[in-house]
Amino acid sequence: MSTSKTDPTPVISAKRSISSIWILPLIALLLGGWMIYQDWANRGQLVSITFITADGIEAGKTKIKVRSVEVGKVESVQLNYADGNVLVKARIEPEAEALLLNNTRFWVVRPRVGTGGVSGLGTLLSGAYIEMSPGEGKQKTTKYTGLEEPPVTSASEPGLRLQLISDNAHSLSVGDTVVYRGFPVGRIEQLTFDTQAKQAVYDLFIQAPYDQLVTTDSRFWNMSGINLNLSADGVNVQTGTLDTLLAGGVTFDVIDGDSKGQAATDGDRYQLYPDFESVKEQPYAFYNEYLLLFDQTVRGLVPGAPVEFRGVRIGTVERIPFQIAEITGESDPRIPVIIRLEPGRLGYDDEEEVLHNAHEKLRFWIQQGMRASLKSGNLITGSLFVDFDLYPEEQTANLIEFDGYPVIPTVSGGFAQLENKLSAVLSKIEQLQVEPLISQLDSTLNTSEKAIKQLNGTLKEIEALVRNNHTQALPEELKATLKEVRLAAKGIAPQSELYQEMNRSLDTLQQTLKQLQPVLKTLDEKPNALIFDAPKSADPIPGGRPNE
Repeated sequence: MSTSKTDPTPVISAKRSISSIWILPLIALLLGGWMIYQDWANRGQLVSITFITADGIEAGKTKIKVRSVEVGKVESVQLNYADGNVLVKARIEPEAEALLLNNTRFWVVRPRVGTGGVSGLGTLLSGAYIEMSPGEGKQKTTKYTGLEEPPVTSASEPGLRLQLISDNAHSLSVGDTVVYRGFPVGRIEQLTFDTQAKQAVYDLFIQAPYDQLVTTDSRFWNMSGINLNLSADGVNVQTGTLDTLLAGGVTFDVIDGDSKGQAATDGDRYQLYPDFESVKEQPYAFYNEYLLLFDQTVRGLVPGAPVEFRGVRIGTVERIPFQIAEITGESDPRIPVIIRLEPGRLGYDDEEEVLHNAHEKLRFWIQQGMRASLKSGNLITGSLFVDFDLYPEEQTANLIEFDGYPVIPTVSGGFAQLENKLSAVLSKIEQLQVEPLISQLDSTLNTSEKAIKQLNGTLKEIEALVRNNHTQALPEELKATLKEVRLAAKGIAPQSELYQEMNRSLDTLQQTLKQLQPVLKTLDEKPNALIFDAPKSADPIPGGRPNE
């Protein structure tokens, strides 16, 4: 049976298709993926911060803030046994990721009481949080070391950051004020100690626009507490502001007479002086070092003590290296002292070219008798200083080199000289023959004792004589006798009649003697003149000579 080409019988075949019901799960999956992506993209940067302690930090609760605005949260707190610290992992929101730079700082804000005051009292109710201080620059990182103390100033605050170096801490601490002529202009940000140089390093921040006051010739000195100076000019008391008086502080200025210098830049280093007196000393850059060897105690002599010539400072004591075996030899007990003589103190230019000329002049004066000695600078504190003076009686000496140092001759000075003279006197006393003197003195004392006994006996006899009734009656008899003498003297006084009558008689007798004088002369020349007449003289011839 044949079939027609138009057979209407349908042909059934299998066909695969996706049901529309799956559209909903697909949309849900896409939405979930988008939400997951959004959550991952918006969860922010995970950073690691290490602290010494996790005091006040809680995972999932402690917030991270920038200027009181929340920018993240702590996710975990772990104990890092290897490094002996605490590792805190925190998530920073994407808006604040631009602040995560290499010099970004983190610290825990909690209640604190220190020299800078009281801070963080608001956390007593809200709890501690981590403060983030944004950094500067372009370099980024995700690992940070947290600060144990809050920074004094913000890293973005305009100003100037400097470093001060000193041999000790000068009773200064972080947060102390930096003042300029009594006005606060900055703070001490950090205090560290350089173990290599053995110096304290202070990081200072000078606020703008006061940073323009700092130049390359500025001097910094400590003004903590009260500076009391007793000198020949009287009592000088210097104090800073109340803030520096209680907590300490640093001040700076350009010394009168110095050049103003160039403007300072970030990172410049300056020397921190203990007080203003040290600043006025104006340490010089060029100097010659010399070695002194003393055969007396150097107790009271410290590095920095002055070296003077008849009251004028010419140098400074640099150090006292107590290395006798290495410097002076094992058989030499003298104490070595290294000093530096600074020609600039004598009016020379502070230049290297003048050092040789100054050294040669010192050599000349050493030959003329110049010597170094230790003298007392203060009897109360017992401080010593090195004094140079001329001693013409000393033997001629020259500068010699020892271990690279020119050696300046020394003499004993101060109390050591008195000691030596006293020892010499005692030695002479010991050489005297004291025993014969003592024996003679003993004999003299015995004789004196006998004489004293005799004198005591005599005094007793005199006392008995005085107490005798006859002796006591003598004053009355003497008194009567004196009265009679007084009456007799009154009778021959110039005003008495007896005295006047005697005076008249003496005048008559004197006139009679004058009249008898020619008669007596004639009898002396011719004893028989009373019997025979005296020869007549020749008649005088007019105009003739007496002998003619």
